[in-house]
Amino acid sequence: MEDEWTKAIAGGRFVKFTYSDLPEGKAFLTAQMAGHEVVCSVILPQPEHPFSREGVERHFEHGTDFGSRPRAQ
Repeated sequence: MEDEWTKAIAGGRFVKFTYSDLPEGKAFLTAQMAGHEVVCSVILPQPEHPFSREGVERHFEHGTDFGSRPRAQ
Protein backbone atom coordinates (compact mmCIF):
# COMPACT_ATOMS: atom_id res chain seq x y z
CA MET A 1 0.00 0.00 0.00
CA GLU A 2 1.13 3.53 -0.74
CA ASP A 3 -0.43 6.86 0.20
CA GLU A 4 0.53 10.52 -0.18
CA TRP A 5 -1.31 13.58 1.15
CA THR A 6 -0.80 17.20 2.16
CA LYS A 7 -2.01 18.75 5.39
CA ALA A 8 -2.18 22.39 6.54
CA ILE A 9 -0.55 22.99 9.93
CA ALA A 10 -0.15 25.99 12.24
CA GLY A 11 0.87 29.21 10.56
CA GLY A 12 -0.73 28.29 7.24
CA ARG A 13 2.17 25.99 6.32
CA PHE A 14 1.74 22.71 4.48
CA VAL A 15 3.39 19.33 5.07
CA LYS A 16 3.43 16.50 2.52
CA PHE A 17 3.29 13.04 4.11
CA THR A 18 3.88 9.65 2.48
CA TYR A 19 3.42 6.07 3.61
CA SER A 20 4.72 2.99 1.78
CA ASP A 21 4.65 -0.67 2.76
CA LEU A 22 8.05 -2.38 2.57
CA PRO A 23 8.95 -6.07 2.46
CA GLU A 24 8.93 -8.05 5.71
CA GLY A 25 6.07 -6.00 7.17
CA LYS A 26 8.04 -2.75 7.50
CA ALA A 27 6.82 0.73 6.51
CA PHE A 28 8.56 3.83 5.09
CA LEU A 29 7.21 7.21 6.24
CA THR A 30 8.18 10.71 5.09
CA ALA A 31 7.25 14.30 5.95
CA GLN A 32 8.31 17.39 3.99
CA MET A 33 7.47 21.04 4.63
CA ALA A 34 6.24 22.85 1.51
CA GLY A 35 9.06 24.91 -0.02
CA HIS A 36 11.85 23.05 1.79
CA GLU A 37 14.39 20.59 0.44
CA VAL A 38 14.67 18.64 3.71
CA VAL A 39 12.66 15.42 3.88
CA CYS A 40 12.33 13.70 7.24
CA SER A 41 11.99 9.93 6.80
CA VAL A 42 11.88 6.79 8.90
CA ILE A 43 11.59 3.05 8.38
CA LEU A 44 9.35 1.44 10.98
CA PRO A 45 10.14 -2.22 11.65
CA GLN A 46 6.70 -2.82 13.19
CA PRO A 47 4.22 -0.22 11.91
CA GLU A 48 0.70 0.03 13.26
CA HIS A 49 -1.91 -1.95 11.39
CA PRO A 50 -4.21 -0.97 9.95
CA PHE A 51 -2.36 2.03 8.49
CA SER A 52 -3.80 5.47 9.32
CA ARG A 53 -2.87 8.94 8.13
CA GLU A 54 -3.31 10.18 11.70
CA GLY A 55 -0.72 7.66 12.90
CA VAL A 56 1.81 8.87 10.33
CA GLU A 57 1.14 12.53 11.22
CA ARG A 58 1.53 11.76 14.96
CA HIS A 59 4.90 10.15 14.27
CA PHE A 60 6.21 13.47 12.89
CA GLU A 61 4.19 15.99 14.96
CA HIS A 62 7.23 17.18 16.94
CA GLY A 63 9.56 17.37 13.93
CA THR A 64 7.72 19.09 11.10
CA ASP A 65 9.51 22.43 11.52
CA PHE A 66 12.88 20.89 10.54
CA GLY A 67 14.71 24.16 11.20
CA SER A 68 15.68 24.43 7.54
CA ARG A 69 15.58 27.30 5.10
CA PRO A 70 13.31 27.46 2.02
CA ARG A 71 14.51 25.92 -1.22
CA ALA A 72 16.91 28.07 -3.26
CA GLN A 73 15.41 29.74 -6.33
